[in-house]
Amino acid sequence: MLWVKTFFGILFQTILLGVFLYLPALTLKWPDALLFLSTHFLITILASAYMLIVKPASIEARMNYDSETQPKEDRLATALMFSAIIVGLSVAPIDIFHLNLSPSFEGNLSKIGLGIYIAGMLLVMASMNANEFAETTVNIQEERDQKVVDTGIYSVVRHPMYTGFIFFIAGVNIWLGTYLSLFISLTFLAIALRARIIIEEKTLLNDLEGYEDYCKKVKARDKKTTLFAKFILLTP
Repeated sequence: MLWVKTFFGILFQTILLGVFLYLPALTLKWPDALLFLSTHFLITILASAYMLIVKPASIEARMNYDSETQPKEDRLATALMFSAIIVGLSVAPIDIFHLNLSPSFEGNLSKIGLGIYIAGMLLVMASMNANEFAETTVNIQEERDQKVVDTGIYSVVRHPMYTGFIFFIAGVNIWLGTYLSLFISLTFLAIALRARIIIEEKTLLNDLEGYEDYCKKVKARDKKTTLFAKFILLTP
């Protein structure tokens, strides 16, 4: 049953992504978008199958999460974050098919976008694999004896899943979009993620034992850290 729920969840997610791309375009004649949706579906299916085999309890916990226990401020931050992803996908077809305010990425640049998108997807999946407690909502999983994860990718980045979201949106807009859509999408997503991270860090510091020590260990505010790295690492 968990396999079936996961499959239809991925299918529904892919259909939604298609709506966010094709509806603003007002045309189905966009083969690059179809290639993106097919690639996304395949990668997500393969990654989820791996997680279902290796860590089924992690997938089940994410699918059975009760939003009623989610703090109100986090619900707003989560809605803002997913709204940013919708904007990140929808602004590209609006500029390409209607406004034509800036040039689109072509040739090798477009292929680089594909690579960035795949890197973002792999980063999100790697985050979920390394941290079985990782979710898109702030939720201390006391029933599963949640602990701080500070190894692997989490020894470098406090929020690798959100970093993956940035690569995802950047890659899609370089692959399918324009210079303007890339700028608008990343700006909106960065604002949304910062709001979400502030709430998440506050909750984890207050309620998750050992997280304060982890924050001292993994920092971004280092004199040697560039502004770009601070933005990408998303660690306050």
